[in-house]
Amino acid sequence: MVKDVDDKESPPDIDQRLFLIGSSFGIKYGSWLNEKPSESSSKGKNKSSTNGGSSAATPDTSKVRRSKTSRVETRPDLSDKPIRGFVNESLFLKNFLLKGKGSEEFKTLAIVGKFGVGKTTLCQDVFNDKDVKEAYLPRIWVSMYSEETKEGEGDQKVAVLKRILRSLGVEDEALDSIRTEADEEKRKNAEERRRDEETVEEKELFRLLNALNSNLFGKKYLVVLDDVWEDNEWSQRLDGEETPQEKTHLSCGFPKGSGGRVIVTSRDEGLAKKIVGEDENVQRLFPRSDVESVWEIYKDAFGEPMKDENGEVVKDAAGVPMKDAVEKHVIGKDGRPTKWVVNPRYPGRYKKELMDKSGGVPWAAQMLAQIEPLKNDEDKDM
Repeated sequence: MVKDVDDKESPPDIDQRLFLIGSSFGIKYGSWLNEKPSESSSKGKNKSSTNGGSSAATPDTSKVRRSKTSRVETRPDLSDKPIRGFVNESLFLKNFLLKGKGSEEFKTLAIVGKFGVGKTTLCQDVFNDKDVKEAYLPRIWVSMYSEETKEGEGDQKVAVLKRILRSLGVEDEALDSIRTEADEEKRKNAEERRRDEETVEEKELFRLLNALNSNLFGKKYLVVLDDVWEDNEWSQRLDGEETPQEKTHLSCGFPKGSGGRVIVTSRDEGLAKKIVGEDENVQRLFPRSDVESVWEIYKDAFGEPMKDENGEVVKDAAGVPMKDAVEKHVIGKDGRPTKWVVNPRYPGRYKKELMDKSGGVPWAAQMLAQIEPLKNDEDKDM
């Protein structure tokens, strides 16, 4: 097991910070972004207020750890922005997939960490790696949360399996026939007074798992199950040996003798261990401790390098390009175009303030860039 380069405890109030950052989108905590570093770092928490300057009630963070409002449907596509600060983690994950790639052993790995720490981004990076693409076929990305649930797919397990099968090219007509067969079997057993303790959903689930196993049999597949929660109802070991009584375990859908790999991401380490087993199969992802990486993430989300009237990157008095100056054009409240600029006089202080506010969480740094830019050091007392 490769130890994470940032293997350390994250700040104890990071959940609250993430909650406050997320909440600020709905209620525009503009002044919160302009706190002095001493306030955010010395008090260990952020104060929030409305644009009008009046104090806002502190949001209830008692349910932050289990809040589902932050769940989104994810895709395997890479962002058009570069991925910052995950060099060691990316190498570890590629090593997991490519070392001994001729092996027929079935392996699982869980990537766990707080919301916004970069689990999905890391998997997207590796999922689209050239060598990984050549080594695995098919590659299947499964967002465990979906914004659309088709009629008759109320059961979480059934819905997930159907999404996997659709990605493998199975038509809806074939999936509908599986449900029809399950209904007919249940009805026939009832008419003939046969003992049948299975529900229609269990019968459908068994058939879907068989269909998945058949479609993956003999193939070196890669499956990513992104953002697994308890309510997805998958908590059995993926590499387990099932008995006939456990024929509805997800493990039944993954053939074990062709070198398949399954990667799971989750915010719940306990749940992840139930799925992948031993601690050595769990890779923990922590907030970034590298100030420069967080700063680069912020700049990428904020805009483009600041340019002069000739369209050239702004240079300092010595003629050196100012790499820390960024700008973006927005439409102001009056409907007129305006320009937001970040061009800190004291970059070190500026970056420290950003690190304090984001807690080293990439998503938080991105959101801070989108809410409103931190003010130019020249315009505020640091």
